Amino acid sequence: MRFLLLPFLYISTLFAIIDIAPMDFGDKPEGLSGALYGSFQKKRGNTQKDEAEYGGRIQYDINKTITWLQGEAEKDKAKDYVTDDNAFIHLRHIHQIYNPTWALEAYAQLKKDRFKNIQQRTLLGFGPRFRLMDSSRYGKFFMGLSLLDEKVDYSESLIDPDEHNTRLSTYLSYKIPVNAIFELSYLGYYQPKLDNGSDYMTSSIAEMTIHLSKVFDLSYLIELDYDSQPAQGVGTTDTNQRLSFIYRFGQNDPLSAYAQNLLRSSSEAKDVNTSELLVVKVDSGVQDIKEFGNTLAGEWVFADEKFSLLLDGEGSYVKGIYQERLTWTLLPTAAQDASNEEEGSAQLVIIRFVDEDEHRGRVEKYLWSKDSLVGLSGNSVRLFKR
Repeated sequence: MRFLLLPFLYISTLFAIIDIAPMDFGDKPEGLSGALYGSFQKKRGNTQKDEAEYGGRIQYDINKTITWLQGEAEKDKAKDYVTDDNAFIHLRHIHQIYNPTWALEAYAQLKKDRFKNIQQRTLLGFGPRFRLMDSSRYGKFFMGLSLLDEKVDYSESLIDPDEHNTRLSTYLSYKIPVNAIFELSYLGYYQPKLDNGSDYMTSSIAEMTIHLSKVFDLSYLIELDYDSQPAQGVGTTDTNQRLSFIYRFGQNDPLSAYAQNLLRSSSEAKDVNTSELLVVKVDSGVQDIKEFGNTLAGEWVFADEKFSLLLDGEGSYVKGIYQERLTWTLLPTAAQDASNEEEGSAQLVIIRFVDEDEHRGRVEKYLWSKDSLVGLSGNSVRLFKR
């Protein structure tokens, strides 16, 4: 019987075969994330069969850098005959240059595949990545180009001599959120040898992801690999399809969110000026409304929540996979009135959320003071920073 391992670790984002959705700066809060997963099957009686597949990913985001390590192993047996035996581990480091559109990538990979007669394939590569498109409506589109040093040790070295090649590696990566629960991703590679263009490898992977909840996903993935000059007796084409449930760990799952909030509350509580909180006077009268868009506008972040506030009093709110439109207005507080609008005094922010049909939804109150935006709605204090 198949089941998924759900280890309670302080990490997020699970991948199936490989996390094909492009990674971009700011997609995740700074810090550690990652996942582990496994799938097992064991049959006895008329059918003698064992299948095991497990893997994981760990990622670290900080400032203008993304680094991740991921790996997977699979081994299947039927009546003591091995029917599948492969594994890989991949390390990649991405660093922003100039602006978020441009980045440099360095990566290393180690792979083995018994049924492709590959005892070990080692890759080292380095090159630029360019973001071709970044649209909330049409998705994100990336292109990468790098030089790749490849060393291949074959299982039958007398038949297939070991190789040491230099390849050009190019890829296209695309992700589009169709709506709040449905997402499509694509990753395509083309890797020709520099000294022999007829010797090349291609890989195309497409994935459809349905977000069942904040932490559970349903993923369908299809992969097509082609090697123009494989080892002797090995076919040129491999296909793979997979349907899997995914549990995402990190700031969206209850355990990690609780741990993060506990740690953050102890380190950031001192940043909240409680004297200003006590003198807030909520008044929605039109005569008291004043616009301060040129100073409040910008991005405000707390954990996996982000406000993007525009100068015209509109904006958006994102938490995980959920996104909402909003309008905002600023009102002076009692503390500000008492100080004759002294610079740096707290101001009350009224945020009204709007659904897809332009219907007004809930209203929330926040207190803004310089580089702090404090959520006053709900059972807990949320401290947003620029």
